[in-house]
Amino acid sequence: MSPMSSTPAGSGKIWLITSATSPLGFSIARQALRNGDSIVAGCSVEEYAAWKDSQNGSQNATGNNTKGRRGSKVDAAGEEIKSLDVGYLSRLGGSACLVVSLATKNLTSCQAALAHAISTFGRVDILLSCTSHTYYGSIEETSEWQAREQFEVSYFGTINIVKTIVKDMRERGTGGHIICLTSLAAQTGTPGLSLLTAAHHAVEGFTEALAFEIAPFNIKLTNVEPSIMTYLLTNPVNLPPEIPVDGQEVNKEDRIISGDEYDDDDDDEHLTPRTGAGNVRRLLEKVTLKPDSGLNTPKDVGDPVSSDIAAPFARVLRYPNLTPNAQLTLVAETTKVIMAVAGKDNPPGRIIVGGEDGGEDGEGGVQSVKERMKAVSEELEEFLECAMSVDVPNAVVDEQGEDGNPLLL
Repeated sequence: MSPMSSTPAGSGKIWLITSATSPLGFSIARQALRNGDSIVAGCSVEEYAAWKDSQNGSQNATGNNTKGRRGSKVDAAGEEIKSLDVGYLSRLGGSACLVVSLATKNLTSCQAALAHAISTFGRVDILLSCTSHTYYGSIEETSEWQAREQFEVSYFGTINIVKTIVKDMRERGTGGHIICLTSLAAQTGTPGLSLLTAAHHAVEGFTEALAFEIAPFNIKLTNVEPSIMTYLLTNPVNLPPEIPVDGQEVNKEDRIISGDEYDDDDDDEHLTPRTGAGNVRRLLEKVTLKPDSGLNTPKDVGDPVSSDIAAPFARVLRYPNLTPNAQLTLVAETTKVIMAVAGKDNPPGRIIVGGEDGGEDGEGGVQSVKERMKAVSEELEEFLECAMSVDVPNAVVDEQGEDGNPLLL
């Protein structure tokens, strides 16, 4: 059987999605299948094992019944999604959906996923690298291990899967499109997100240079930057315990005032390493509570944790406690943008999605980047004379040294 023999008739583009159970990955996969494309849906080892068990040996039957399922009323727009899992995508896509176990931190796993894709569909046209997570907290609250883990997944994981796909696209001469999910953290600094900001800056620095390397092979590359809140609420987050400052324990009673979030930016006399990072922490803690029981029950890993005031974020990576439909709503703008540029002949190298606070009609994110670029330009102009003074032709000759040569200051 040739590699292309199992490709669904009339299929469009072939997508490889590194995390098809994340809100964005799931949304893109669902839309791609509805458009007649085929997908390789990456998921964790545990998710893959659970999906295999649910098949009960009927995987072949699922593929044979594809015609009656794709485009059916069961998948009508506006339906309520119970969970973001590969089982739904498999039922929706049938033979157009290949479920694979994929851990981007492991290069061998990336290569194995691509091998499955090639044996099933013959090629990969579009890579969506959307596997990521966030370690949130001030620099003193985060550990060296967390910093390294942030880079292992967000940066080195991206390198692994991109390297694997580029090699195949180049050798086959087919070209293709690589899409990497970052966030506005790649453009602006945000208190509490120093690790994520560094990782996303690294990803975009890597891809900007890579774009020049792969352009001769007709391989395009795009970085997609959703708003920071969209990113935080639709990816796994780890919130470390708040640290004592100057020997004083965190006063949880002061964190909640009349049910509202406590703003720790207002009192200049009590500045701490957490100052500026506390408000987003309050938001993240709020969206992880279960109001009925007061317990924080992680979706994927970790044990429930309780607290006197409110359930703190589990000390493990997990998705915020939002419904699947709420998560899909949050990524709707990003999904629309990605579907609009994916596979195009001349896609943007970077595209900003949605708006931040203060923005109108989705221009907030763009505006924040413009303001940052303006600040950089103004600072450059302010210190231009200082910067230019180090040029040798402009240097001032003060005196001669012992060897008779002029000393440059």
